[in-house]
Amino acid sequence: MVNIKKEYQVELLKYFNKKIYDTNKILKENDYLTIHQETKEFLENLSFEEKGFLSNNTFLSSYEKNSDTIEFFFKSLIAKFGEKSRDIFINTNEKTVCDISKNCNDEKVKTIKKFIIKKYSNMYKNFRSIHGKRVIEETNINICPYCYRSYINVIEAKKGSKMITPDLDHFYPKSRYPFLSVTLSNLVPSCLFCNQRAKNDEDFYKASIYPPQKIFDEIEFDYDIYLNKIYIKNYKYLVSKPEYKMHLDTFLIQELYAGHTEVLKNIIDKNRKYRKSKINDIAKHTVGLSSFDVKKIVFYEYEFMNKKRELLYKLKKDLYKNIVV
Repeated sequence: MVNIKKEYQVELLKYFNKKIYDTNKILKENDYLTIHQETKEFLENLSFEEKGFLSNNTFLSSYEKNSDTIEFFFKSLIAKFGEKSRDIFINTNEKTVCDISKNCNDEKVKTIKKFIIKKYSNMYKNFRSIHGKRVIEETNINICPYCYRSYINVIEAKKGSKMITPDLDHFYPKSRYPFLSVTLSNLVPSCLFCNQRAKNDEDFYKASIYPPQKIFDEIEFDYDIYLNKIYIKNYKYLVSKPEYKMHLDTFLIQELYAGHTEVLKNIIDKNRKYRKSKINDIAKHTVGLSSFDVKKIVFYEYEFMNKKRELLYKLKKDLYKNIVV
């Protein structure tokens, strides 16, 4: 999701090659002196790393390739520690208690997960703090891709004394797939509601549309004038598709958009005030303007919307088309 210039990619790759992010160096720290040899050997040869560092391929992986990264890792984990290891890895978190020295596959998998969580959490935390602002600005994303109803610009005081940046969501949650914590295609600039309230740790792996804003190319909004109600016209079709259903259910898109009746009222009121006959009459008394020109001026806010910067763009577009055009 995050696209940055090639020269900046090189800069970040150098950043992630610091010694503090070297798996082999970390394994020599006191916390891992008693680690079981088999666990250590697995960590020294992680499929998403190269010589102990985050591999270029993982960092710059496309969304389509992220599933390969996930499956290849779990294939190697299962081959070494058994069929249960995938579920154990997924369900282990930083609070899970484990014995790193124990010769038991379950404990080894827990140790591996906790090691990866710790290392990649530190990498992401430092990356977010130092490079977050620039990365978000380079994406040129101004509206939350999940809901398309909230601005997510970087806001900074003139003297740089205070700065507010939007959230960076992990499309595939870092709680389950921590090795994708800093993979650019897995980072989605988003609003606080979508990231921390609606999505949180919801697992979108193999179950949601990407890029997330693509769903607004499929949604068709409509209205009921008598009930003063906004709804998704093709809702039944969309929820029949697992990837669309996941998005709609997670972010409550139908419910969120149903509440924006102010948009519906604005278009209806303006359409009643400027009926076709009135627009034609204005055109007759205005030199050099046709009815077509007058209509565009009257409904300027809907005729000339910028998709990348207009909140509720698809809702406004569909309602305007159904009511006025």
